[in-house]
Amino acid sequence: MWRWLGWISLGLLMAATLALRVGYAQVFPKVPDAVGAPTASPAVLGAFADDPPVATVADWEARRSPRLRQAFAETVYGAMPPALPGAVLARRALPAELAGAGASLQQLTVGFGEAGDRGKVNVILATPAPGRPVRALLVIQNFCGNALALHGKVDGVSSLATPPEMCGGPMASAAKIILGRYINGPPLERVLDRGYAVAIVYAADLVPDETAASKPVLAQLYGPDVEPGGALAAWAWLYNALGEVLTREPGLDKAPVVAWGHSRNGKAALLAGGVYPRIAGVIAHQSGRGGAALNRSPVGESIAQITDVYGFWFTPRYAGFAGREGDMPVDQHQLLALIAPRPVLLGAGNRDRWSDPAGAFRAAQGADPVWRLYGKPGLDQTRLSEPDLTRPLASFMRKGTHGVTTQDWETFLTWLDANFPPP
Repeated sequence: MWRWLGWISLGLLMAATLALRVGYAQVFPKVPDAVGAPTASPAVLGAFADDPPVATVADWEARRSPRLRQAFAETVYGAMPPALPGAVLARRALPAELAGAGASLQQLTVGFGEAGDRGKVNVILATPAPGRPVRALLVIQNFCGNALALHGKVDGVSSLATPPEMCGGPMASAAKIILGRYINGPPLERVLDRGYAVAIVYAADLVPDETAASKPVLAQLYGPDVEPGGALAAWAWLYNALGEVLTREPGLDKAPVVAWGHSRNGKAALLAGGVYPRIAGVIAHQSGRGGAALNRSPVGESIAQITDVYGFWFTPRYAGFAGREGDMPVDQHQLLALIAPRPVLLGAGNRDRWSDPAGAFRAAQGADPVWRLYGKPGLDQTRLSEPDLTRPLASFMRKGTHGVTTQDWETFLTWLDANFPPP
């Protein structure tokens, strides 16, 4: 009975989706390809409070970067979790059909603290065939658990936390229709074939994506001597912590770690890159407010809207800037700049006004001078839909709405190939 009801619901949902296409332009208004306004401020190398303008890399690294990280902790994300030892607590080989010929597919349980007393996660680790040089290790956080990240094609895959009900049954199929084929996991065989290792984790294993449930877990992760930050800080910490553990695996000891995230995971990926030098590159796709998009931008989701629903992602002070974004001491171009000179790719959809593609592009423009300060190529584009994917700082916008598509992954891989050559 329930199975039939589920399929009926799916049919109704698909019919409603098709009906919406009649008013598609009204429901998902097209994002202009022009850059728009306002520009990012304050100037990333200009004076910052009582800190004079930055003229050299030494100025940036010794003076400005620490002050910006502290300002983001105080204003937006809260403190990062403390450094904790991490180790593989359990390991199980998985059937490698989905990974391709010669590849390895495992499920690892990774614990932090003493025997995982501060937190644990299940990780799917896929590596290319033995002896093949690994360009980079992509650490990917997903929304619906590791079983769906492998598209349900490998038995015995699980996450420690239970995914939301919407992630199962017919709703999972509907999510793929609406949000793209790869909303829950990458085209694994394709990525491995290009020379990349992949680690997939359900971030809610570490900290639940719920207000009440996250509080005791954050307190446990941070310990008694540190005031917990928001959930985004913990998820950003997870990228780095997994990078440290997984680069001890055979064949990965020299692999650069790239943080990949879509939507709220893109916010965490950018924060990870801004705080942790171990993160060698970032792909943040449709990361929106609290991610790449400027807080001062008037388009898309506002601080008031995001903190009303997801206030536990941030420090409480962030919500206090709703309606007075101009008073914020920092903006997101400065977070992007903290990742320089390492590669950063921003992604967008031309019907995803909510995540403010133009605001993210202007943030990249505002961060550009720091890449150039390091003598690296900066952002060499003037329109959102005309990226130079050979550059370490790039931003692209494809057709469509919020989600992860085949086209997105082809763009990610083209950019990765240009910026992470084989060792």
